[in-house]
Amino acid sequence: MPEITPDRLMMMAGAFQNSKILMVANELGIFKYIGDKSRTPADVAKALMLDTEATGMLMTALVGLGLLTMKAGRYANSPESAKYLASDDPEQSLSCIIRHMNHMYDGWAGLDSIVKKGRPKKRQPSKILHDRKHNRDFICGMFEIGYGSAKKLAEVIDLTGVRKVADIGGGPAQYPIVFAEKAPDATFVVADYPNTVKVAREYIKKYGMSKRIKAVDCAFFDVAELGIGDDYDLALLSQVLHAASDEKAKGLLKKTYDILKPGGRIVVNENAMDDDRMGPTPPMVFAVNMLVGTEGRVYTPKELSAWLREAGFKGIKARRVHERSVVVEAVK
Repeated sequence: MPEITPDRLMMMAGAFQNSKILMVANELGIFKYIGDKSRTPADVAKALMLDTEATGMLMTALVGLGLLTMKAGRYANSPESAKYLASDDPEQSLSCIIRHMNHMYDGWAGLDSIVKKGRPKKRQPSKILHDRKHNRDFICGMFEIGYGSAKKLAEVIDLTGVRKVADIGGGPAQYPIVFAEKAPDATFVVADYPNTVKVAREYIKKYGMSKRIKAVDCAFFDVAELGIGDDYDLALLSQVLHAASDEKAKGLLKKTYDILKPGGRIVVNENAMDDDRMGPTPPMVFAVNMLVGTEGRVYTPKELSAWLREAGFKGIKARRVHERSVVVEAVK
């Protein structure tokens, strides 16, 4: 852990300024509009219908952050911005997930109130689920950061002999898209909420997987039964449970148990803390994100294992594969 100094404290306290500069520039499309060209602030302001003075100040700040370069009054993307912020390649772009983070900003601004009064007794309907733009930014962002994670997960779980897979809360279908190569005889069902399924089908088509991957509407936290068939060899719940209350999370594990064939396996992949809740740092911070935006929290391997046992699973094994990833496997 780095030493806590006055300078480091000031950097932590002021980090929101750099974050918001990046998020606003990305949200307004500045990086994509500049593309592989150089533009003046007046060019950008006119094209994107922005204020010229404010645009110039924002772009100068982006130079200071290393995200743009400037020569003779004309601004260009840095190599990193061109790759990660101006690109449309879903396997390297980060523009969607940063837009999602911008949507999160207002919620985080209310953290002081939540800490004083607790979670709201009644939340507004989730924009991630029900607002098309918020949902698209979030789900596309999940592909951006999840495609690499799917490759890592495919390396640590055994897909030998697997022929029928359910990916519950599968978002943009990055796991089936990756797993399909390792399990060439398998077919996949991605079960998620309706707006998410629409985005998932776009990725499935883009990767030429329409014959092997089917995306179906399933409000998995809210229904009594999943309604996606049964006799599955494998069910995956990756980065899903933390968004739900304990009771809903446990209920989903039981519903997943019911769709597996005898001997079928469940794989739970979660951004989990260690059992003593003292690390790693990313899930410790992520837990506050769940406090701000959901009724969920970050769980521990011990909790997840106990809930799987309660749902009827046996042979439970948990292992940390990354500071943001604990994989728990079990058998029906």
